[in-house]
Amino acid sequence: MRASVVLRNPLVGREVRYALGMALVGSSGSLRGSALAVVEALGAPGALPEGWSLAGSEAEQGFLVRFAGDGGGALEVHLEPRDEARPCFASTRAFNVYYARWGRGDGALAPAEEALLGAVLRALRRVEGALPLAPVEDTSERVAVRELTVDRVLMTEAPRTYYVNPYAGCLLACTYCYAIGRTAFSRALEGARRVPWGRWLDVKVNAPEVLARELREHPPGSVRLSPIVTDPYQAVERRYRVTRGCLEALDGSGFLTVLLTRSTRVLEDLPRLRAMDNVLVGMSVPTDDDQVRRAFEPRTEPIDARVRALALLREAGVRTFAVVHPMLPLDPEALAGRLGPHVEAVRLGPMSEKHRVEGTYARLGREEALTPTWERDTARRLTEALTRQGVLVDPTTPPWNTFR
Repeated sequence: MRASVVLRNPLVGREVRYALGMALVGSSGSLRGSALAVVEALGAPGALPEGWSLAGSEAEQGFLVRFAGDGGGALEVHLEPRDEARPCFASTRAFNVYYARWGRGDGALAPAEEALLGAVLRALRRVEGALPLAPVEDTSERVAVRELTVDRVLMTEAPRTYYVNPYAGCLLACTYCYAIGRTAFSRALEGARRVPWGRWLDVKVNAPEVLARELREHPPGSVRLSPIVTDPYQAVERRYRVTRGCLEALDGSGFLTVLLTRSTRVLEDLPRLRAMDNVLVGMSVPTDDDQVRRAFEPRTEPIDARVRALALLREAGVRTFAVVHPMLPLDPEALAGRLGPHVEAVRLGPMSEKHRVEGTYARLGREEALTPTWERDTARRLTEALTRQGVLVDPTTPPWNTFR
């Protein structure tokens, strides 16, 4: 990766710099690409019912469009590839369609919300035939790395709740990752070649500069790095220092920084983290068993290394937490004993994408860990063991509710 070429993206007028040496990937789209066709269809005159307007869109970890109502209501529409095995609100030829509402429970849709969702479905059916949802497979064994310049990086999840992905894609290649299908869908929307998970990475080279500007434009809140589609400490972080630049932008900004990783490379930023007065640093530790870790996360660091990183962060005065999500096969008391001395809080969660890894559980002889009974019992035992050590488990109070 010693040379690069800059190509102008005709879709959104942004420069896309492709790194050479690992692989040169084509200039067929942008980070959002053809998803813009959907947004344009929804923004066409008369496309939405009276009282609704477009409030934003994202196509990095799946595809979603936000809508605002004149009366203060808000609704998100999430699109995923059509999958008849997954329940959804509605489906089209290409998409499963889901919705989420801010500030409302799970009650019945209001008539205005039903009208909005109906309009969205009609727009999708008009444009989906032209979207590049079946890209050509990349059969090479190289890792595809792109350098992208982006126009936004601070993403809003809810009022005063944000996330930042310094990268998109992940070279750690955890086999169960929630992002696998969603990021593949995003890349399909941009017309990029289909590359297996773990063999592609987008580097947002100007993310720190963009974030510094956006922090001045948004009301302070919490900012998570990174929630789903990447790890902030990719192997190339030592070259690009995108995450470090984002931390520098956040330092002194009045925003709470919540940093989550699987990598001990976080220790390279320990001087910066120790100096920050509003930061939480977490480590993903889904098991206490390195045989299990190697089966599910073959490119990640050993459990001992992650626990030691937490210990060093805590000793330096940094507030630390751990995430045991998904709960891989583990010994609850043993894991609690390793984490407890080094963290203030822990979040637990079950395996989400079980269909991807059923064979791995079988090879380990741990099929019982896929069952709801095992999940409930393991969560209970972990909670009890951690609570005895004074560790908060799945906390709902600030600031710990920010790393849900």
